[in-house]
Amino acid sequence: MKKTTANRKHGSLIPNTARAQDAIITGLSVRRFKGFDHLEIEQISRVTLLGGRNNVGKTSVLEALMMFHDSLNPQMILRQFAMRGVGIIPFEPQSMWAPVFFDYNLEQQVEIAIVINDEKEILKFSYNPDFEAPTITARDAPPGFIATQIRTDQKPVPSYSLDITYESKSNSYVSHLLMGLGYLELRTEKTRFHLRPVTFITARTPVNPAEDARRFGQLDIIGKQNSIVNFLTIIEPRLKSLSSVTIGDTSLIHGDIGLSRKIPVSYMGDGMARLLSIILAIATTQNGVVLIDECENGLHHSIMPKIWHAIGQAAREYNCQVICTTHSYECVAAAEEGMAGDLTKDFCYVRIDRDDKTFTARRFDHEMLAIALKNNMEVR
Repeated sequence: MKKTTANRKHGSLIPNTARAQDAIITGLSVRRFKGFDHLEIEQISRVTLLGGRNNVGKTSVLEALMMFHDSLNPQMILRQFAMRGVGIIPFEPQSMWAPVFFDYNLEQQVEIAIVINDEKEILKFSYNPDFEAPTITARDAPPGFIATQIRTDQKPVPSYSLDITYESKSNSYVSHLLMGLGYLELRTEKTRFHLRPVTFITARTPVNPAEDARRFGQLDIIGKQNSIVNFLTIIEPRLKSLSSVTIGDTSLIHGDIGLSRKIPVSYMGDGMARLLSIILAIATTQNGVVLIDECENGLHHSIMPKIWHAIGQAAREYNCQVICTTHSYECVAAAEEGMAGDLTKDFCYVRIDRDDKTFTARRFDHEMLAIALKNNMEVR
């Protein structure tokens, strides 16, 4: 793996210290996760576009990165299903946990590894059907306490665990995601680590306008709202300002485009709403990762080069890594055009291919991609 010249710092799980400005993920390895027996992407960049045919696992790469950064969230598995549009899952291991294991085999171990500043960080998931909770020491009953009826013929409710282990040269921790009768609980050993922030923009479910309004409010408080306006003028040159307006029980972002009143950004078209969600996600995920599935959704191909240029500039400005997927040749060509000039070193395109159960990832830097497109090579 190609080495970087960045200073060595802690990985994606960090104590209460500032992260280095250049601490981005530079490599990824996935083993026995969903459809992958093994996938290795040796080099990725600040802005990375993933391509490949249908059903090669582009979205699963994003989900692996999401799982890595979401591993201290008891809802981590449910969020995986929600991003796929699945809303109801039975509370039993074969339905809840088996889908994130390769070939639904709970006897295997999932391993997701990333490289940041030459330091490898590994997250492992193992199914534990015989988890035993720590013993609770009995205490003397307080005065006046009346015990409820106790039955000895009842069988204990089974408790299953998804054991999670994080390891790096600097740090480690172990946690247990417990499944009981209708509940999930995460138990973690003592740790001072804070997860690196991550935001996932799905292809199936539009971003909730109220969530966009919340993110815009974060920027408005610190006086950064005008930078968002500048990015959006790529699509709507008439846009003068933005504001968050509460209507009923929710808030919506409104924009001034020279009419008699401000109107919701969503009324300006799907492309405008999509770009707003992307830029807000980048701006509020500073020092983190934004994952975008099918990034071209809702955007006309004619403005895609400008969109990519805006993504590249925003990623730099807010020190954020952006990893996207696409099915579109026009999107790949637009990325090559939009990330030209001083943004070229921040960009790469990775094509994922599958031969039976073997997955390969071919990386194109900006120059290689430009040559491939010029010679009409199939790169999708």
